[in-house]
Amino acid sequence: MKGNELIRSKREERGFSLRELARRAEVSHVHVKNLEEGISEPTFEVLIRILNALGVSLFAFSREIGYRPPTNRKAPGEGFEPPTKWLTATRSAG
Repeated sequence: MKGNELIRSKREERGFSLRELARRAEVSHVHVKNLEEGISEPTFEVLIRILNALGVSLFAFSREIGYRPPTNRKAPGEGFEPPTKWLTATRSAG
């Protein structure tokens, strides 16, 4: 599942409107709408605020969208892929 779909699904499961989630995450409802539609990507800070408002951990979110960290790192932190395009990209299990 793509991240934007997961956010929408979790929001609807909790019975939150776009405005309610936006209020809880302290972002604009237009931004939440654009994130859910895949029009824009959140900053890491905004992603965390939205996940907190939904009661979803970053670990659970990452697992549910199929994100897998690179397995071919040579040193700690090397090859870490920053959390860009987490919402609209689907990761393959690698």
